[in-house]
Amino acid sequence: MRTIQSLKLAVVAFVLICGISRAASIQIDLTSPLVAGTPGSQITFNGTLMNTTLDTLFLNSAGVNLAGAFDASDLDVTPFLINAPLTLAAGDSMSAIDMFTITIPIGLAPGSYGGEFTVLGGADGSAQDILGTVDFTVEVQSGTAIPEPSTWLLCLGGLMAIARARSAWKRSQ
Repeated sequence: MRTIQSLKLAVVAFVLICGISRAASIQIDLTSPLVAGTPGSQITFNGTLMNTTLDTLFLNSAGVNLAGAFDASDLDVTPFLINAPLTLAAGDSMSAIDMFTITIPIGLAPGSYGGEFTVLGGADGSAQDILGTVDFTVEVQSGTAIPEPSTWLLCLGGLMAIARARSAWKRSQ
Protein backbone atom coordinates (compact mmCIF):
# COMPACT_ATOMS: atom_id res chain seq x y z
CA MET A 1 0.00 0.00 0.00
CA ARG A 2 2.82 2.34 0.89
CA THR A 3 4.50 1.63 -2.48
CA ILE A 4 1.33 2.60 -4.38
CA GLN A 5 1.08 5.87 -2.45
CA SER A 6 4.74 6.61 -3.17
CA LEU A 7 4.19 5.83 -6.84
CA LYS A 8 1.13 8.10 -6.98
CA LEU A 9 3.09 10.87 -5.28
CA ALA A 10 5.96 10.45 -7.77
CA VAL A 11 3.56 10.63 -10.75
CA VAL A 12 1.87 13.76 -9.37
CA ALA A 13 5.26 15.39 -8.74
CA PHE A 14 6.42 14.51 -12.27
CA VAL A 15 3.28 16.00 -13.85
CA LEU A 16 3.60 19.17 -11.79
CA ILE A 17 7.29 19.60 -12.56
CA CYS A 18 6.71 19.06 -16.29
CA GLY A 19 3.86 21.59 -16.29
CA ILE A 20 5.82 24.20 -14.35
CA SER A 21 9.00 23.86 -16.35
CA ARG A 22 7.22 24.10 -19.69
CA ALA A 23 8.68 27.10 -21.50
CA ALA A 24 8.07 28.81 -24.82
CA SER A 25 9.37 26.92 -27.83
CA ILE A 26 10.08 30.08 -29.80
CA GLN A 27 11.84 33.14 -28.42
CA ILE A 28 10.44 36.29 -30.05
CA ASP A 29 12.54 39.46 -29.84
CA LEU A 30 11.04 42.65 -31.24
CA THR A 31 13.54 45.19 -32.52
CA SER A 32 11.56 47.80 -30.61
CA PRO A 33 8.72 46.68 -28.34
CA LEU A 34 7.36 50.27 -28.35
CA VAL A 35 6.40 51.95 -31.62
CA ALA A 36 4.71 55.35 -31.87
CA GLY A 37 2.33 56.74 -34.45
CA THR A 38 -0.53 59.16 -34.97
CA PRO A 39 -4.18 58.35 -35.66
CA GLY A 40 -4.61 57.26 -39.27
CA SER A 41 -1.02 56.01 -39.60
CA GLN A 42 0.20 52.44 -39.98
CA ILE A 43 3.05 51.18 -37.82
CA THR A 44 5.14 48.04 -38.27
CA PHE A 45 6.78 45.87 -35.63
CA ASN A 46 9.75 43.75 -36.68
CA GLY A 47 11.96 41.29 -34.89
CA THR A 48 13.63 37.89 -34.80
CA LEU A 49 12.62 34.35 -33.88
CA MET A 50 14.74 31.63 -32.29
CA ASN A 51 13.79 27.97 -31.87
CA THR A 52 14.75 27.04 -28.30
CA THR A 53 13.85 23.34 -28.66
CA LEU A 54 15.65 20.27 -29.98
CA ASP A 55 13.01 19.75 -32.71
CA THR A 56 12.14 21.42 -36.00
CA LEU A 57 9.01 23.54 -35.55
CA PHE A 58 6.42 24.55 -38.15
CA LEU A 59 5.46 28.22 -37.95
CA ASN A 60 1.84 27.99 -39.05
CA SER A 61 0.16 31.19 -37.94
CA ALA A 62 0.32 34.27 -35.76
CA GLY A 63 -2.05 36.50 -33.86
CA VAL A 64 -2.21 39.94 -32.27
CA ASN A 65 -4.23 41.00 -29.23
CA LEU A 66 -4.34 44.72 -28.48
CA ALA A 67 -6.17 46.67 -25.79
CA GLY A 68 -8.19 49.77 -26.57
CA ALA A 69 -10.43 50.82 -29.44
CA PHE A 70 -8.71 48.61 -32.02
CA ASP A 71 -10.65 46.02 -34.01
CA ALA A 72 -9.55 43.05 -36.10
CA SER A 73 -9.27 45.12 -39.29
CA ASP A 74 -6.60 47.32 -37.61
CA LEU A 75 -4.33 44.31 -36.88
CA ASP A 76 -2.46 42.55 -39.71
CA VAL A 77 -0.13 39.54 -39.38
CA THR A 78 0.33 39.21 -43.16
CA PRO A 79 3.96 40.40 -42.90
CA PHE A 80 4.72 37.42 -40.62
CA LEU A 81 2.98 34.97 -42.96
CA ILE A 82 4.95 36.33 -45.94
CA ASN A 83 8.37 36.77 -44.30
CA ALA A 84 8.70 33.96 -41.74
CA PRO A 85 10.05 30.59 -42.86
CA LEU A 86 7.66 27.63 -42.91
CA THR A 87 9.87 25.80 -40.41
CA LEU A 88 12.60 26.68 -37.98
CA ALA A 89 15.13 23.95 -37.23
CA ALA A 90 16.23 23.10 -33.70
CA GLY A 91 18.34 25.88 -32.21
CA ASP A 92 18.07 28.04 -35.35
CA SER A 93 17.22 31.71 -35.44
CA MET A 94 16.32 34.06 -38.24
CA SER A 95 17.27 37.61 -39.07
CA ALA A 96 14.89 40.49 -38.39
CA ILE A 97 11.69 40.52 -40.44
CA ASP A 98 8.49 42.54 -40.40
CA MET A 99 6.18 40.68 -38.01
CA PHE A 100 2.90 42.62 -38.01
CA THR A 101 1.35 45.99 -38.75
CA ILE A 102 -1.21 48.03 -36.87
CA THR A 103 -3.35 50.80 -38.31
CA ILE A 104 -4.10 53.39 -35.63
CA PRO A 105 -7.80 54.32 -35.89
CA ILE A 106 -8.62 57.95 -36.61
CA GLY A 107 -9.93 59.62 -33.48
CA LEU A 108 -8.11 57.27 -31.08
CA ALA A 109 -7.10 59.12 -27.92
CA PRO A 110 -3.37 59.65 -27.38
CA GLY A 111 -1.79 57.24 -24.91
CA SER A 112 -0.12 53.85 -24.52
CA TYR A 113 -1.91 50.68 -25.62
CA GLY A 114 -0.46 47.30 -24.63
CA GLY A 115 -0.67 44.18 -26.74
CA GLU A 116 0.64 40.67 -27.29
CA PHE A 117 1.96 38.98 -30.44
CA THR A 118 1.69 35.18 -30.57
CA VAL A 119 3.27 32.63 -32.92
CA LEU A 120 1.32 29.39 -33.45
CA GLY A 121 2.56 26.10 -34.87
CA GLY A 122 4.18 22.90 -33.73
CA ALA A 123 5.39 19.49 -34.91
CA ASP A 124 3.53 19.57 -38.26
CA GLY A 125 1.92 21.92 -40.75
CA SER A 126 -1.50 21.80 -39.13
CA ALA A 127 -0.49 22.28 -35.47
CA GLN A 128 -1.83 25.40 -33.73
CA ASP A 129 0.05 25.24 -30.41
CA ILE A 130 1.27 28.49 -28.88
CA LEU A 131 5.00 28.49 -29.61
CA GLY A 132 5.83 31.89 -28.15
CA THR A 133 4.48 35.30 -27.21
CA VAL A 134 5.90 38.76 -26.78
CA ASP A 135 4.43 41.95 -25.31
CA PHE A 136 4.49 45.26 -27.19
CA THR A 137 3.19 48.81 -26.79
CA VAL A 138 1.60 51.17 -29.30
CA GLU A 139 2.17 54.80 -28.31
CA VAL A 140 -0.53 56.94 -29.94
CA GLN A 141 0.57 60.55 -30.31
CA SER A 142 -1.63 63.51 -31.11
CA GLY A 143 -1.63 64.36 -34.79
CA THR A 144 -0.23 67.68 -35.95
CA ALA A 145 -2.22 69.51 -38.57
CA ILE A 146 -0.44 70.11 -41.87
CA PRO A 147 -1.98 72.92 -43.93
CA GLU A 148 -3.30 72.02 -47.35
CA PRO A 149 -1.88 73.77 -50.45
CA SER A 150 -4.99 75.94 -50.77
CA THR A 151 -4.44 77.21 -47.22
CA TRP A 152 -0.88 78.18 -48.11
CA LEU A 153 -2.12 80.05 -51.20
CA LEU A 154 -4.75 81.88 -49.14
CA CYS A 155 -2.12 82.93 -46.57
CA LEU A 156 0.28 84.02 -49.30
CA GLY A 157 -2.49 86.03 -50.98
CA GLY A 158 -3.31 87.74 -47.69
CA LEU A 159 0.34 88.66 -47.11
CA MET A 160 0.58 90.06 -50.64
CA ALA A 161 -2.57 92.13 -50.08
CA ILE A 162 -1.14 93.55 -46.83
CA ALA A 163 2.17 94.38 -48.56
CA ARG A 164 0.33 96.09 -51.44
CA ALA A 165 -1.86 98.11 -49.05
CA ARG A 166 1.19 99.18 -47.09
CA SER A 167 3.00 100.20 -50.28
CA ALA A 168 -0.01 102.24 -51.42
CA TRP A 169 -0.26 103.89 -47.99
CA LYS A 170 3.46 104.88 -48.13
CA ARG A 171 3.02 106.41 -51.61
CA SER A 172 0.08 108.47 -50.43
CA GLN A 173 2.11 110.13 -47.68
